[in-house]
Amino acid sequence: MAKIYDKGQVTIPKHVREASGLTIGDHVLIEARGGEVVIRKPSGVLEFEAPQPRRDAPPWPEARRVARAERAARRARPDPR
Repeated sequence: MAKIYDKGQVTIPKHVREASGLTIGDHVLIEARGGEVVIRKPSGVLEFEAPQPRRDAPPWPEARRVARAERAARRARPDPR
């Protein structure tokens, strides 16, 4: 038996970690299958999810424009040496 804490964290019992070969730092997949939750090791690289873009990130053209403007401003400054 395990408890879900306020941040959604769960401690996997030691005997389950040992039986499944899970160690600290391992990545796991968590799947909902009907009324069950399954935690398992990924079987390959293709099972890892790509990082999701930040919701507060500007659109790519705007981010590129800002980066170019900052680079131009740095180049325009005199060398501090």
